[in-house]
Amino acid sequence: MARYKNGINGPVSGKIGNVVGGSWRGIDYLRSLPDTSNKTFSEKQKNQHFLMGLVSSWLKPLKLIVEKGYQAIMSGKTPMNACVSYHMKNAVEGNSPLEYMIDFAKVILSRGELLIPLIREVLSLIDAVLHIKWENASASIFNNEDDKATIVVYNPAKKAFVSFEDVAQRADKEVMLRLPAGYAGDTVHCWQHFVNANGNMVSTSVYLGELLVVGQGSAGPIFK
Repeated sequence: MARYKNGINGPVSGKIGNVVGGSWRGIDYLRSLPDTSNKTFSEKQKNQHFLMGLVSSWLKPLKLIVEKGYQAIMSGKTPMNACVSYHMKNAVEGNSPLEYMIDFAKVILSRGELLIPLIREVLSLIDAVLHIKWENASASIFNNEDDKATIVVYNPAKKAFVSFEDVAQRADKEVMLRLPAGYAGDTVHCWQHFVNANGNMVSTSVYLGELLVVGQGSAGPIFK
């Protein structure tokens, strides 16, 4: 299944050849029709297949972040497959397609050995600015001052992610980010994790919470 944005003819709904278009909770998606088979799937199997496609579609824009964030998960799966599997089991509420909802507080976009950021404060300021502050434990191989911070922001109303990679070092203890124009009045969900200087170790991501965006801006970091 693939998620897509409106093409020249707008969203697709229904069958076109061997492709079916549809929408789920505002997420437009495309999926290919299965090969003809006499095998009958149970309702549970159908729901599981549907759930897998929807979780995959939601995570697809974060493919590069997930590939780095789940690189250490040795489960015989690709990083993305491992990430999808975790979220299907732990971060989705509901028992049927009409009930499925992602529990943003349980979303984990990276899993690793680096120490997590100890979040002190997350503020939504005017002009669509997010101000994030954290504390650090004593320096170690799992806690280096030059570890780089990645912040991911999801806007359910816009059905869009904004990712800020390597926007600050662990030693900075804070970062200010300006979100895209048009986010004013929208509620967003945020996550943060660290990646070491070599890019081969990460921390487990931390959910920063749900914030109401104030004012307008254009996406990017703000350096003091």
